[in-house]
Amino acid sequence: MRIDPQLRALRSDTAPQRKAQIALEAARDAWAHGPARSVLEQLESYGRKGDLADYPALSGLFAEPGTASALIEALMASLLDEVRAHPLGQVPLRHQYKDGLSVLQIAQRGRAALSLITYEETEVDPTSVCFAGGERHEAVLAGSADICEFELLAEAPGRASIDCRTRRAVAGEYLLCEGEKQTRQIRQVHGRFVVLRLSRTEEMPPETRQYSLADGRLLHRASGCRAESQREMATALLGRMGRSDVAPLLARLTREGSDHIRWQTLRECLALDTVEGFGALSAIARNPADPLATPAGALMAQLVEAHPQLSQIEVSQCPV
Repeated sequence: MRIDPQLRALRSDTAPQRKAQIALEAARDAWAHGPARSVLEQLESYGRKGDLADYPALSGLFAEPGTASALIEALMASLLDEVRAHPLGQVPLRHQYKDGLSVLQIAQRGRAALSLITYEETEVDPTSVCFAGGERHEAVLAGSADICEFELLAEAPGRASIDCRTRRAVAGEYLLCEGEKQTRQIRQVHGRFVVLRLSRTEEMPPETRQYSLADGRLLHRASGCRAESQREMATALLGRMGRSDVAPLLARLTREGSDHIRWQTLRECLALDTVEGFGALSAIARNPADPLATPAGALMAQLVEAHPQLSQIEVSQCPV
């Protein structure tokens, strides 16, 4: 294996690497306390509450031409000087790259984040669309792209009516997506496409729903809440492990959380322990105020028809 002489030197003496990181972090902090100070202060408040219009320094990035570009140019100038001086240093900002999409998270405060996103030249033909909620304000800094703007017109069980409009977005534009009924996809990038994105999630994120563009069929749904996603994964893992000893806990958890996570928990409980699961199912079906009462009653009827002995569980085990 060939090891570059600079890397070999760092292995024997890590002080230059520490020096590089201190210099890069100082450059970032100088930008944050200088050109970006008012923007980041208002990002913190916006991350808690209010409309974007309540924060002039932040909203100005999208309302005043050249403001967003000037903010990013100041950051890049500060960081690039130090990267040239310390080429093996690590830029102290969260970043990722995958399949022609690069994301540099400039700052995050509470539920709000400011990110620089670059799309490389590409062309895709989307077959599905995902509605996830939240707010996205984007200032196009460079390049152009053909974008598909989707609006969720109506939803029915397992299906949706979706409107789609394709147009070209160019440098200087302001793009907006608000709420769980709007979203956007990049269809074709001409050369490159760079945007500054301000995003904010809801306090209680809605479910994410993915629909087929061909016929509007529901393909996938998932909780928009990170804690519920973690709970769903943990519950599924316990089910795959066959941990029937946790069935009583899962039965209690069918009364907590969103309708989605409650239903997923109920399914795992039924699979692990028929008695516990059917008792929880019966309790839900018998409560007319429960939004899951109707699907729970339908599932009960199906299960009893297929397995008549379950009717005895309902009588003897189901809590009233």
